[in-house]
Amino acid sequence: MKHAATSSELARYRRKGYFARERVFGASELARMRASVERVHARVSEAAGAPGAAAIERIDDKRYQDLLGSLVKWEWQEARADVRSMEPFLHLDPELDALVDEPRLWQPATALCGSEALALFTDKLNFKRPGGAEFPWHQDSPYFVFDCPHVDRLVSLQVYLDDATVENGCLWMIPGSHARGRLACFEDQGTLGRLYTDVERVLPGAELVPLEAPAGSVIWFNGDVVHGSRRNRTSASRRAFVLTYQPAGHAQFRRPGARPVRSSGEISCAGESGLPG
Repeated sequence: MKHAATSSELARYRRKGYFARERVFGASELARMRASVERVHARVSEAAGAPGAAAIERIDDKRYQDLLGSLVKWEWQEARADVRSMEPFLHLDPELDALVDEPRLWQPATALCGSEALALFTDKLNFKRPGGAEFPWHQDSPYFVFDCPHVDRLVSLQVYLDDATVENGCLWMIPGSHARGRLACFEDQGTLGRLYTDVERVLPGAELVPLEAPAGSVIWFNGDVVHGSRRNRTSASRRAFVLTYQPAGHAQFRRPGARPVRSSGEISCAGESGLPG
């Protein structure tokens, strides 16, 4: 496969829990993706104010709302009407949904999942608007484990839609933390604290690495690697999305049924037969 992970990338993944490729997507592709995610944001914002919209739920004073088949997390500041993140989101835009089948994204994940045939597990869209809050240190696996018996075969990737810097809240990693398995979370910081890794207690003195990279870059990472992000201190948005792949034959996390990765040949045949592409 043209875009398969290289031996050095696989070694880095085993050692550090992640690897990155810069500028996987070009300027025109990024422009279309940014336009698509902004349309999704507008749809969600409109749905939130529509009659009969689901009520906002509060967990530890943070706002959550089920809208358009997605769990929307609003920005932490009470007065803000910006989406912080939403999961899933691909079903709201056909162009974004097609990214599941993009070889530049799924082919590097095959060796990491241990399967040449993959399916989507979940998808998440992150908006970090100017002043957007941090995302505390955490692992993904504890969030997925109760709904996924094959959690150790999941692989996630994050696509930067904007240049990501320390100033605008790029992703941070703790290299090698995945080797420790599931780590202890906070026990005295409310409901959400049980999803956040108590880094000072379980990883004292750990190396904290900011993953600054240009727009269009992609980071593949293990579900046990500890990661997070800091506040956006700039006047521009830092947008990104996450896809999590799994071996084929398994259902999605928050959507009905399975979403297999389709090869270019399968997509072509589907288009010729009149089936959804």
